[in-house]
Amino acid sequence: MRAILTGLVAFGVMIAIFVHYGSERPQLKQIPSLKSLKETAAARSSDTDSVAASQSSSSPATIDGPLARWMQGSGAESSSDDQSPASGKPHAFDHIAPSPVGTSGVVLHRTFSFTKAASYPFAIPAHAATPKLRGTFRSFATDSSDDANSDVAFLLLNQEQYQGFIHGHIGDALMAVDASHNQDVNFGLPASSTQPVNYYLVFQNNPREGKKTVQANFRVEF
Repeated sequence: MRAILTGLVAFGVMIAIFVHYGSERPQLKQIPSLKSLKETAAARSSDTDSVAASQSSSSPATIDGPLARWMQGSGAESSSDDQSPASGKPHAFDHIAPSPVGTSGVVLHRTFSFTKAASYPFAIPAHAATPKLRGTFRSFATDSSDDANSDVAFLLLNQEQYQGFIHGHIGDALMAVDASHNQDVNFGLPASSTQPVNYYLVFQNNPREGKKTVQANFRVEF
């Protein structure tokens, strides 16, 4: 009987040991598996981080948003405008110079002597709407104190008229004053367009009357 009990006890101990180690072996087998899974996940995370880092270093950062898109759109439009060809040949009226209206300038302010003729050019600038020539002149006979021998004629000529005058073709004049020794001048000139216009003050004398001296003071008002 004692032998049977001893055998049962030994058998029970063996079963207990078997159950104990049987329940621990799966857990022991799972430990390496979990460890390998963690290592694999860590390796994948490291690979992902390295790929992201390489992409960020190789490509420039971009900023997105309404303001960024608006600035990019503005840049594209300005670039296309700069590269677009001119729509047509510029016209002279596309380049408007400042108007001289409200200003004035001295045309002639001096004393001079001559025997036959003396001329002095001046120019009206572009875009002068209502230029006016204003001035006075007084003449004296160099060899006589008689006013009758002091008279000189006065002409105001444009470019074409002056070309004819210097070649001996005396024609029309913008303004002509009969021989006088004391004269005021107040004359409205034609408006200029996009180019300056040249004019000439001309004083004429009869050479048989000898040399004349003239004091002239002329200016143009715009």
